[in-house]
Amino acid sequence: MLKVYYYILPIVCLVAKNDAAKILGYFPTPSISHQVVFQPLMSELAKRGHDVTVITTDPISPKRKAHANLTEVDMHDLSYTIWREAVYNAETTSGKKSDIVTQLRVLYNLITDISEKQMQSDKVRNIIQDRKDKFDLIFIESLWRPGLGLSYIYNAPVILISSFLPMYNNMEAIGSPVHPILYPTLLRQKLNNLTIWDKIIELYNHYSFINMFDAAEVRQNEMMKRVFGPNIPPLSELYNNIDMLFLNSHPIWDSNRPVPPSVVYLGGLHRKPMKELPEELKSYLDASKHGVIYMSYGTNVNPSHLPPEKIQMLVNVFSRLPYDVIWKWDKDELPGRSKNIKISKWLPQSDLLRHPKVLLFITQGGLQSTDEAISAGVPLVGMPMLGDQWYNVEQYVRHGIGVRLDMEDLTEEKFHNAIETTINDKRYIAH
Repeated sequence: MLKVYYYILPIVCLVAKNDAAKILGYFPTPSISHQVVFQPLMSELAKRGHDVTVITTDPISPKRKAHANLTEVDMHDLSYTIWREAVYNAETTSGKKSDIVTQLRVLYNLITDISEKQMQSDKVRNIIQDRKDKFDLIFIESLWRPGLGLSYIYNAPVILISSFLPMYNNMEAIGSPVHPILYPTLLRQKLNNLTIWDKIIELYNHYSFINMFDAAEVRQNEMMKRVFGPNIPPLSELYNNIDMLFLNSHPIWDSNRPVPPSVVYLGGLHRKPMKELPEELKSYLDASKHGVIYMSYGTNVNPSHLPPEKIQMLVNVFSRLPYDVIWKWDKDELPGRSKNIKISKWLPQSDLLRHPKVLLFITQGGLQSTDEAISAGVPLVGMPMLGDQWYNVEQYVRHGIGVRLDMEDLTEEKFHNAIETTINDKRYIAH
């Protein structure tokens, strides 16, 4: 929590007030892995006397006010309905590197569609149309560019905040140098030991993504005129309203990128104090004779949607291991489940990883999961499927904390070898 206190100072300096500020937060992503990053900061600002209004898909306390100074505008049902229909499908579970193009196209369309639905809802319209209610500072999730329309409405300084590393245009907008090879974006799929051909592929992907971003910006400008009125400036002008960029990452994870003082790294902002595990789970872990492997594909991938042959492959390998396995699984039954596999739809991941019997974390490579594993000192096997996960898993290899497996060419032998290597090679724990 000291990290939160430390970064309150630049916020206070930015609003330049001697009294409490009115602060608006716009965090529209329907994914709890994003929202847990923003919640501690907004809560702490409210506790310190600021009047905070947050537009969010996951309120801290949906049924009652979490704090007297914190007003949460709940966009959960409206947003998740659209998100789940588009995200939970074959393109999010195949693990093919080529699927990232489709994933990004879906994401850009979702950003436009969900933003418009949220902004046109009665709850948010009341905020936009009440021009008497001024805000001194606006936080906007960096992924959602249409939120910059709020800076025009309220003529207030803006802090972009990301639940991971910067997306395209974030660094350009804040005045930081950009280079597709030297300072890779979070969408890079290979970072280590690049051949000339690898560089050509990564450059091709980089400029393909830029074209997709630019095309999406045209559609988002049109949407913003429908929401904010015909006089709203284009996003290319609204970028000038950005004053600071907060990143939920550590500088070492960002490839030694040079940044101005207005970029602040907040790695681990989402972490909470350790809690006792549920008794049934604790007993299971304590009783394990040879240790436990924990596997989870995060909040945006339903593992039951994996190709059936891949599920069977994972089960086959687990059945031959001496270790117990806890698998975060979204169904009541797992086909072919062996006796050493325990399934659960939800698990207190951060606390579970800190149990001494946990030997290995098999993960899709999400940044929050990665941070929790590093904090717990648990080695990683990364199997990326979405967005920034290839970048993160490449960093496992670079920093010697884990290994990478690609789902599209996964075999039982590769999976088995990766597990045994990371558990038995003490270099992974030492790092």
